[in-house]
Amino acid sequence: MAGASGGGAGHPAGVGPSGRPGPFAVAVATRRRHAVGSILAVVLLLASGCSRGDAARTAAEHFIDAYYVEANLPKAREEAVGLARSKIEDQVKLLAGQAPSDPGQRPTIHYELLQAQDEAERDRRGFVFELSIHLDGGEKLARRTLVTMRDEGGAWRVANFQELD
Repeated sequence: MAGASGGGAGHPAGVGPSGRPGPFAVAVATRRRHAVGSILAVVLLLASGCSRGDAARTAAEHFIDAYYVEANLPKAREEAVGLARSKIEDQVKLLAGQAPSDPGQRPTIHYELLQAQDEAERDRRGFVFELSIHLDGGEKLARRTLVTMRDEGGAWRVANFQELD
């Protein structure tokens, strides 16, 4: 019997008598190309991110993460200017001296973009997010939040935010 790994007597592994790759070598190469193609597609999807290169949307999502999901007011304040920053500073003052809540007792919050304002205004954009709030007792609430972004010298910052429901 010819070698199990070769293409026959006197031929290198995977090469048939004609000097071309045998059917097994072609099948392996095809599987490798498909695997590499699949991996490349996943990497490109991850690299593009949810906001698909939209810097204003990315900044709005960072704010939603900091303010709602993580309940991290100092971090949210860094993303904000003007009225939004003032609202957060007022909350920080109200909560001064209180022990922070245990992260395990906070609600779980997920969000999705419902609507994005067209890029008609170059320095201002609005985004409406739906927040799904899951409480400890299994109760689920839904809230819509409008986040207004402003371009501040090339960096998008939250100018205002408000719950619509």
